[in-house]
Amino acid sequence: MKEQNSGFLLICCFLVFAAVDGVTKIKKSEIVALWLFDEGSGKILKDSSGNKNDGSLIEGPAWDKGKFGKALKFNSAKRQRVKVENHDSLNLTDQISILAWGLVSDTAGNRRFVQKSTPGSDNQYRLLREGGFFRFDAGPGVSNSRVQCPMFKDNEWHHVAGIYNGKTTALYIDGKQTAEQKSTGKMVPSTGPIFIGTKHPNAPEGDYWNGLIDEIAIINRAVTTAELADAMKGFRRQILAVDSTGKIAVTWGNLKSNYP
Repeated sequence: MKEQNSGFLLICCFLVFAAVDGVTKIKKSEIVALWLFDEGSGKILKDSSGNKNDGSLIEGPAWDKGKFGKALKFNSAKRQRVKVENHDSLNLTDQISILAWGLVSDTAGNRRFVQKSTPGSDNQYRLLREGGFFRFDAGPGVSNSRVQCPMFKDNEWHHVAGIYNGKTTALYIDGKQTAEQKSTGKMVPSTGPIFIGTKHPNAPEGDYWNGLIDEIAIINRAVTTAELADAMKGFRRQILAVDSTGKIAVTWGNLKSNYP
């Protein structure tokens, strides 16, 4: 019986390590900002990256049901937004990936998922939908920094990702590449804040998001398509819920206690 239990333990251990190995390879240390939108109440949007890039809700975006857990619902007429103060971790230069879930309520305007702005300008990295297109712009300093693809309005959740790897700028919708072009150069840092839902507080109504936003991540390198597919399953499940050492230790301990 003891030999049978030992064999069972070995099989379970293999499955545990296989499961952990199958989890996205994006390391938490590579995530410079991660907003899960799961607070459900209050005026602070917490950053789960550990960099304390928390955001302040301005003009009352409402907590609502999200793609995963909760989300924020923005009303462009009220110029609702989230402001994240500038931090060194947000000033990337070599590579970047911006991932976001959004539910588009209309096709008008130039609605922003997320954007980091230079004071007096709206020209740094940004993920948005504009003029009937989903668009990613790596910002000044990068040649051919902008890529876009036709957008759609179907009142469904869609995952949008903009990726710059130092050689190309690419846009992905629901995990599939929809645009790519050769790009070179370094992104230019700025002292401006990040806004979620607009580009800056003085923007016209048409530049404010109208609809729902959930799970935004900014990563300090270009993610792979496999990593993107994993991230689309939800960051809380794919990264935050898995401690690369702790979970294995806990699982192994549970197995040993249940099968002595």
